[in-house]
Amino acid sequence: MNGEAILEIKDLKKYFTIGKQGILSRKPRIVKALDGITFSLNKGKTFGLVGESGCGKSTAGRSILRLHKITDGEIIFQGQNIDAFTGMEKMQYCRDVQAVFQDPYASLNPRMRVGEIIEEPMLVHGISRSRGRRERVAELLEVVGLSADHISRFPHEFSGGQRQRIGIARALSLNPKLVILDEPVSALDVSIRAQILNLLMDLQQEFGLTYLFISHDLSVVEHISDVVSVMYLGKILEMATCEMIFNHPLHPYTQALLSAIPVPDPEFSRQAIILEGDVADLLGLEKGCLFRNRCFNATDACSEREPELVEVEPNHQVACLKIT
Repeated sequence: MNGEAILEIKDLKKYFTIGKQGILSRKPRIVKALDGITFSLNKGKTFGLVGESGCGKSTAGRSILRLHKITDGEIIFQGQNIDAFTGMEKMQYCRDVQAVFQDPYASLNPRMRVGEIIEEPMLVHGISRSRGRRERVAELLEVVGLSADHISRFPHEFSGGQRQRIGIARALSLNPKLVILDEPVSALDVSIRAQILNLLMDLQQEFGLTYLFISHDLSVVEHISDVVSVMYLGKILEMATCEMIFNHPLHPYTQALLSAIPVPDPEFSRQAIILEGDVADLLGLEKGCLFRNRCFNATDACSEREPELVEVEPNHQVACLKIT
């Protein structure tokens, strides 16, 4: 996609070992959580990573955060491979890349007050003096729609939406350039989701933030994303601008996902595409397209050759043998 890339992911792989293949075998069983994904995030934009549970989208976010050691591939941040970072460069990367997690209560320490939670990253990185940190905490609470009076309270005294605002304030405390949003609204009430999404969009405009937005909810992704990538079993099946994905989806899996989105109009009916068949082997023992067992357009060639992600029109890439 056109623009200045702040983060580039090149052929990223993350495999997990889950034991042996059999009682007498010494060969490990390997789950390919990420199997060679490639994409880039443009500065000041939102990249939506979407797919059903188990597709590897959260593993991608955690790998970028260095919470997982990658098996292969490259993570390029501002033109540099993060594997080559020295000690100080690693610390700077931790400042520049922050995260907001799915569960706003589990991600906050229940024994710490709100002011301490937001101040902690600044303490770890030695940013400003005590008075300056307190002023910064109060400022961040105001920015995310809370009050400076909330500094001395504990997380259990807040609602789910307020806790997520605290998590967002903590992520902003180090002035990051990239924020990874891992299902940031899925644990919230429907009435609160729009408020948090609008807050995130306002903060992006105010601070020039870049977002990697991870979600299984396509309607939420449509609201906030500039570019959308659809994942399935560790691979990207389709990637395009948000408008192209929602108005002109090409991959059968993307079409099926979009057909399941509820439409808030009682007079409009959408024909849902029901995916039948079994999910492919997660251990990566099968050949061909991983989606073929559930695909309504599958052919014999799909079981023999794995499709590559190919650009079929400007800014629109698809991994499907029948299309490419």
